[in-house]
Amino acid sequence: MKQYAVLGLGIFGKSVVLNLMNKKDVEVFAIDKMMSSVDEMKDIATQAIRLDTTQKEALEAIEINKFDAVIVTIGQQDMMASILTALILKEMGVERIIARYINNQHKTILALIGIKELINPEERMGEEIAKNITSPNALSYFELSEEYSIEEIKITSSLEGKSIFDIDIRDKHKINVIAVKTETYAGEGSAKTDIDVIIDPNRVLVKDDCLIVIGLAKDLEKFRKTYKA
Repeated sequence: MKQYAVLGLGIFGKSVVLNLMNKKDVEVFAIDKMMSSVDEMKDIATQAIRLDTTQKEALEAIEINKFDAVIVTIGQQDMMASILTALILKEMGVERIIARYINNQHKTILALIGIKELINPEERMGEEIAKNITSPNALSYFELSEEYSIEEIKITSSLEGKSIFDIDIRDKHKINVIAVKTETYAGEGSAKTDIDVIIDPNRVLVKDDCLIVIGLAKDLEKFRKTYKA
């Protein structure tokens, strides 16, 4: 029986837990300092635990060094907590550490600490979305799990002229933009599709744009209703 610990239960962390729990002969410990996040996973993970991963004593109490792998998914809101957690895990001799990085600076620091398995879900998903969208059989929607989805949302008149910063999509709507798709039309009905995975928050949205977003299905539905045409 393999044992994995997921530290940080944001959108990505929860998705990791859900997908690991679908594997055979696996136990998954879901860990976060927020009780609300822990409560969401208590009936899904093998065990859901509230603790501060920047406290070495707390990690020692659950014998974190005995897990087959520890996945640090702490991300968008607390880079320092991610770095401190990774450092403690290395000091404790955890054999396999997989850590999410937010930007190149974060990636560099984690690498200097000695973390070899570094991932960025937004970059990876952006690449996959770009491949899917530019293929003849592109999908505008697919589920990551029963709760989380990726959708292609066309810019409506209520969104047109606003920037991603204006919409405050991450903090206000709990949704992450992973790419912006734009179609430009040439003569004789031909069209060119461009995918931008490096998101400029000040980019002004136009009617030919589509947002490629990831989030809880309920949050995506609420967003669509808020900004319907």
